[in-house]
Amino acid sequence: MMLIINFLLFISLFFAPPAHPVHVALTSIEYRNENREFNVAFKIFWDDLEKVIAEKYNVGLKLAKSDKNPEEEKLLDKYIGENFRFVVNEDREIQLVYDHKKINETAIWLYFKGSWSGPVQKVYIYNTVMMDMFGDQTDLVIFKYGTFERGILLNTKHYEINLKLK
Repeated sequence: MMLIINFLLFISLFFAPPAHPVHVALTSIEYRNENREFNVAFKIFWDDLEKVIAEKYNVGLKLAKSDKNPEEEKLLDKYIGENFRFVVNEDREIQLVYDHKKINETAIWLYFKGSWSGPVQKVYIYNTVMMDMFGDQTDLVIFKYGTFERGILLNTKHYEINLKLK
């Protein structure tokens, strides 16, 4: 019950006004057997993502505006690639490919896909998305493979996950 309450409180932070006092993100990793791929989605406050891109790459993005920077997709893909690793069965890193994005008033969803076929016994996840910018960053990672599902909170001190599925 306490996990549900904490989860609801965590998610409610995404519905805060644009000037937010906390730094939270959500990462969803789900295997789609029919496509033989993992779908990975990142939900991040878009103003925070603009700040980290400007700081790291010296490029000003306006993610909520319709006038898109031609380098936007490449920069978003590069940033996620530098801060997120996903390894299956200790030896196969899933290569994520940028798929698309969705933006609302406060957050951006970045969608990626990575091919995989075969059983999954172990998973390693390294996730420092936004943690290089904000010392108080927290990320809820939800991993789903078949009937196996886990939610894990990450922060700047705990940013790696090892899961044993079987």
